[in-house]
Amino acid sequence: MASNPVIDCIYERRSVRSYSVKPVSEDMVREIIRAGFHAPNGLNLQKIRFCVVTNKAKLKDFSDRGKKLYLEYMKEIGFSSSFLEGELSNPNYNLFYDAPLAIFIFAAPGILAAGTDASMAAENMLIAATALGLGSCYVGMAARLDRDKDFMNEVNVSEGHIMKGAVILGYTKNDPGPSQRAKPQILSWIN
Repeated sequence: MASNPVIDCIYERRSVRSYSVKPVSEDMVREIIRAGFHAPNGLNLQKIRFCVVTNKAKLKDFSDRGKKLYLEYMKEIGFSSSFLEGELSNPNYNLFYDAPLAIFIFAAPGILAAGTDASMAAENMLIAATALGLGSCYVGMAARLDRDKDFMNEVNVSEGHIMKGAVILGYTKNDPGPSQRAKPQILSWIN
């Protein structure tokens, strides 16, 4: 099949966990958010909202609080992973990998399919970041922060919003290299 820039961008996208200190321009961030908002959404309700944080000290604080909340969540649902528990207990582990910014994705009240709409917005944002020459990573563990009332106040998000995750962005410090994927498994093809 002939090359296509959109398809190529999808295949080139990587989860980046090492960022340079070079700041990302506000115009690029706004363009990435716009791409996220243009994702499909249930009944075209357009209920996905965004919060941008560039303050490194705040991101570190949010990471520390998010790790604690995620550990509590793991206990709550009876999920055990010594690797994940070790990472989340490590004071040096940062949920946001010291990225220059995080975009928190919220579902506003009255949304029909919060998880689906937010996930599609995040994927558009990850692909847009790749197209613009940025590294990115989806951080689902950040979603538990919406249980922290102080966090919700600090990011100025009103009650009733549900955080579904975060997208971190920045210029890549170390190229993660190509991602190896197995062939997709098509369970059936009915003609």
